[in-house]
Amino acid sequence: MAYNFEKSMGLRKTLLLSGIATLTLSLLLFFGCLIGLFEFESFSLFGYSGLRSLAAIAILGCLFAAIGSWDD
Repeated sequence: MAYNFEKSMGLRKTLLLSGIATLTLSLLLFFGCLIGLFEFESFSLFGYSGLRSLAAIAILGCLFAAIGSWDD
């Protein structure tokens, strides 16, 4: 099922696209850590592990995309 971008307006479209971009960024960073380009410890914030921080970014992207694709 393809999403109709023309139907979305303003804030919803922005949330959807930023959610997909945030999710893609977190996946790229995760795979970068897996192949050795980055270290998970470089993403550790406030005492939490780097893996947990990357997962939080992915969850934020999923939430933005879900809110942006919400039908009326």
